[in-house]
Amino acid sequence: MKIKDLTWLEDIFNNINLKNLPHGVIITGPEGLGKKLLAKEIATKLLLNKNSNEANIDLIDSENHPDLFLINKEKILLRHITFRKNKWDDEKGYRNVNDFLSITPSIAQNKVAIILNAQTMNDESQNALLKSLEEPAPNTFIILTTNRPKSLLQTIYSRCQVINIPQLSTNKLNEWFIAKGISDMNSTNFPSFSTPLSIYKDIENNKHMNFNNFIKIISDFIENKSDINKSIKEISILDISLIMKINYLIEFLKIILKSKLLSEDLSGVYMKYNSSRFNNLKISNLLNDLNNLRYDYFKVPQINETHILNYFLSELKNSIKI
Repeated sequence: MKIKDLTWLEDIFNNINLKNLPHGVIITGPEGLGKKLLAKEIATKLLLNKNSNEANIDLIDSENHPDLFLINKEKILLRHITFRKNKWDDEKGYRNVNDFLSITPSIAQNKVAIILNAQTMNDESQNALLKSLEEPAPNTFIILTTNRPKSLLQTIYSRCQVINIPQLSTNKLNEWFIAKGISDMNSTNFPSFSTPLSIYKDIENNKHMNFNNFIKIISDFIENKSDINKSIKEISILDISLIMKINYLIEFLKIILKSKLLSEDLSGVYMKYNSSRFNNLKISNLLNDLNNLRYDYFKVPQINETHILNYFLSELKNSIKI
């Protein structure tokens, strides 16, 4: 997929002043809107060949360009950012961002480090990255992407240009479905935080029913059609991460709470909750607990999924009566 396939990205890219781009750039926005695609498009324009003044597209696309360093890890640790005892690995090359940027460009006019999912950096890693942002080597650029901008230190923000990719409206999303030939589904089949690329990826990987299946499992448990052990087992089988399950729970609670507060009727998988009784205070407290868990998720070494689900399902059942 190219940036031209995503009109909202192309518009943002065309408004970037590449000639006056600072050494640090932060691309923010929800998952699945093309942050990596935009980062690589910017990198492509910065990595023009010294001799031909053209980009080596194949090397960039394959992420084998000698002047491009891309980090895409579940958790970004200190060793991924700064000096280690052995700086060079014969198979993998430079092991960290700071060492990579300290060497002059090989074939391009600049060097570019892209750090995807920068929200997974702990404070130690972020402070190490500050060295390259505060005292950048000539012709070097760092591009960070994140869907949780508040997780980054303010000192990093102050040294970077922030480019935000906003969430798409429902109408825009449905228009994109039609343009991509997806005529049998629309945005109502997915949680509100879903975006074009994440939905398209889910459809390709046959995961597009995960959200509906998750809500059905939750509803069956609340209605006493399933016990807690069976419900936890069914949720665990779903091919989604724990953080996504937390997001699904937050989405579920937000929708039913909003319907009660605004006296709005629910439809689809939520219709049965129109006649249910809620404890608004308990649901609000659950939402706060879930949001805190989501915020701390990457800071905690290990989280027991069974214990998490057991607690929240039990509290959910005590808060909603169908």
